[in-house]
Amino acid sequence: MQSIAPCPEEDQFSALVPRDTSDLHGFCHGYPLRRHKSEHKANEGSLQLRADWEKYVGPIERWGSCNPWEGHFGAVVLPCCRPERMAIVNYIFEYAFMYDNVVESAAKSTINAHADDIALDETEYRTVRSVTGTKQVQSKMLLELFAIDSTCAQVVLDSWKTMINTTATKDKTRAFRDWEEYVDYRIIDTGAPFVDMLMRFGMGFVLTSEEQASIEPVVRPCYAALGLANDYFSFDVEWEEFQHSAETTMTNAVWLCMHWHGVDVPAAKEMVRQVTTNFEREFQQRVAEYIAGDGRENRKVQVYLRALGYQIPGNVAWSLRCPRYHPHLVQEAGRLLEESMQTASDEGYESPVQEHVKRASVSEESESSDSSVWSGANSPRSSISSASEEEREGGEVKLGSEHLSSPAEYIAALPSKGVREAFIDALNVWLMLPDRQVTLLKSIAKTLHNASLMLDDIEDSSPLRRGQPATHTVYGVGPTINSANYLLLQALDEVRGLEECDRQCLDIYSEEMRNLFTGQSHDVYWTREAVCPAEAEYMEMIRQKTGGLFRLLARLMIATAPAQRNRDIPLLPLIDNLGEYFQIRDDYKNLTEEYTDQKGFCEDLDEGKFSFPLLHALRAQEQEKNDQLWKMLEQGRAAGTMDVAMKRRVLDILHESGSMEYTRKTLQRIMGEIHGGMGRVERQTGCVNWVLRLLVMRLEV
Repeated sequence: MQSIAPCPEEDQFSALVPRDTSDLHGFCHGYPLRRHKSEHKANEGSLQLRADWEKYVGPIERWGSCNPWEGHFGAVVLPCCRPERMAIVNYIFEYAFMYDNVVESAAKSTINAHADDIALDETEYRTVRSVTGTKQVQSKMLLELFAIDSTCAQVVLDSWKTMINTTATKDKTRAFRDWEEYVDYRIIDTGAPFVDMLMRFGMGFVLTSEEQASIEPVVRPCYAALGLANDYFSFDVEWEEFQHSAETTMTNAVWLCMHWHGVDVPAAKEMVRQVTTNFEREFQQRVAEYIAGDGRENRKVQVYLRALGYQIPGNVAWSLRCPRYHPHLVQEAGRLLEESMQTASDEGYESPVQEHVKRASVSEESESSDSSVWSGANSPRSSISSASEEEREGGEVKLGSEHLSSPAEYIAALPSKGVREAFIDALNVWLMLPDRQVTLLKSIAKTLHNASLMLDDIEDSSPLRRGQPATHTVYGVGPTINSANYLLLQALDEVRGLEECDRQCLDIYSEEMRNLFTGQSHDVYWTREAVCPAEAEYMEMIRQKTGGLFRLLARLMIATAPAQRNRDIPLLPLIDNLGEYFQIRDDYKNLTEEYTDQKGFCEDLDEGKFSFPLLHALRAQEQEKNDQLWKMLEQGRAAGTMDVAMKRRVLDILHESGSMEYTRKTLQRIMGEIHGGMGRVERQTGCVNWVLRLLVMRLEV
């Protein structure tokens, strides 16, 4: 990469690898190879992932990213990575290799909320453990990313989701007609953009959308070279597996050349090498042109492109003798790796996540399928009548469910954060229910949540839901109420479908639904009658209304847990804390501007609701401002809305009275209780719940 000036600050973490020729196995002409000085941290990250994998998921059969000769994958591909981020970055690399090897379908289901089918056929303990265990590993991984650098971590997470969503829909058996078609496919399939985002995380780099757009044509040949080199070096081991399988096609450039040109393996490999080196030269040329033009003054992008260029020789060097592509080297590599780890300087890696768990121990969004939540969703529709001609002739008419199902289908199609589904996944780390049970519980959660939202929006006269018109504004109040009530019956049928369902499960459903409606009745009464509740009354309303669904799901999971010992876990106090936090957090965010895109600016004030900050202000300040606040609320209630200027004055009073600060401190207190509750359950079960910790971290204000 002669066109970019040296970057000593970034290069200080690595050393130049001397070599006798200007190329590597015929690749990488003019590309300097560097190796990270903190390679032992890369090995530590990989070995930690493998230990976690065996603990949470199961046995490991394939080698990952370690290479004791040319260097660990992360050490030679990302030589500019900050030393303190080497372990987590390579933990993720190792996870990616495990994902590629073992659980592509299961892991896909845990990250991609819109996968076509995430249910597994088996229900035995091993299967449940692998699915739940994969979520544990993913959650631990994401927790650490966000603990280190939340901004860069979000970019990595978005890239991961994009990669999974894209590769999940690609046909791996398709026939490719030419290089351009295949390279476009392979760039995504090999995960080159994701490795790029991990590199940026490792360096602490965030590119603006403008910078990203300007470099897209520059980086494409680099991605292409990486993907084709991967094909070249992985071909032999893939070819061996292919010949012992029933497959009829391979996703590999060498195999494609064999079929496109009718040549043998050596000739096809040489073709792939030539195409790859062409992309390498094209990348160098595009970088030089960019630096001479649009990127002349942008040192950050120059450093980024230099670091990206290091991936090309690093990938090739690692591939030369990595046991992943050369299985006969596994035993010797294992021995050398063990020796190198014993002699490496012991710097004692302790992640922010481990510190987070230590503090807790001291202090004490997936959908199950794309099918409709409505059991009658496949009913025939007709703009005239749902009765068939035969039914009319026979005199017997059957009414279709389309008018009943349409409002429910509408709200089910709106975007959702998937909090309750994630909550079920988190509790299942401890309760270990089989996958079919988990799928049904998620359906129950979604059904009940959608029903409550439809009714809430009517009772609150809310025009918006999730940034879209509320259901009753589209279908009318009567049809929406009818549809929501039917959803409650559907959820009851789903509860009956739970394995081990007995009278206890039905009693749980009845009790918690009664609690939910009781809590909602007080919320509606306070709003309609302009009665400001005491804080204790409001907290009890939250426990019944908001906490009711969380508690219902938890109690059903406990009641149907396969092991008796799991039914004695003290989960309910933790669940109550989560419900409290969730509602007060919603109250707080409704009065902050970042919430306005989804719900409208301070929508609770339009609805006349007594949120947590508001009831504090009405009881905590001098009479003059109290009277002023009441007058504005009365005016807004009479008009059915409150103008923006008046809302801003209410916000000023909430800040002046200390109510927003009081709310924030209350959230901090409840969050402390949540961490304490998690710690107690983790100690009792002997299992750190990374899935729940990630969910809690994402909710934290």
